[in-house]
Amino acid sequence: MRKILFNKKELSSDQIKSMRDFDLVLKKVKAQRDYWSSPWFYGTVGLASILSFLMFI
Repeated sequence: MRKILFNKKELSSDQIKSMRDFDLVLKKVKAQRDYWSSPWFYGTVGLASILSFLMFI
């Protein structure tokens, strides 16, 4: 079950400006790129693939 808020209170311009942090957005995007290019990610996926292949043989 999900809660859906109707007629939600609108934020003022000052509140929106105070929550802007584009540097944080860029850091998160860079962190996601680093995750995919990490050898730990490919090692884990490769090991899981090999083990699942051996289970089905």
